[in-house]
Amino acid sequence: MINNSGTDIAESVIIVKIAQAVALFDTVRLTKKKKAIKITDTGKLKSVEISIDINYNIVIPQIASEIQKAIASVLERELDIVVDSIDVTVEGVNIDKLETR
Repeated sequence: MINNSGTDIAESVIIVKIAQAVALFDTVRLTKKKKAIKITDTGKLKSVEISIDINYNIVIPQIASEIQKAIASVLERELDIVVDSIDVTVEGVNIDKLETR
């Protein structure tokens, strides 16, 4: 992927930065079922797709929005990459985190 300065950045570096951004949220994790992070750079459009597992009883739209903002922020701040879209897919729900009442 090419950043705004025109420099090529290895996909593995971008994946690590995205994984670090997701790891800031203790209620989600990248899914282990398939490739959790997919990066697309068509020259005109840059997009990121992530797949996550989420803890039970978490508001999905709210956490997805927070994750999108965190990823966009880290990519822009640390790698000078502005992405056009960040798609978050919930692959699973962790019910083992359910609080007993």
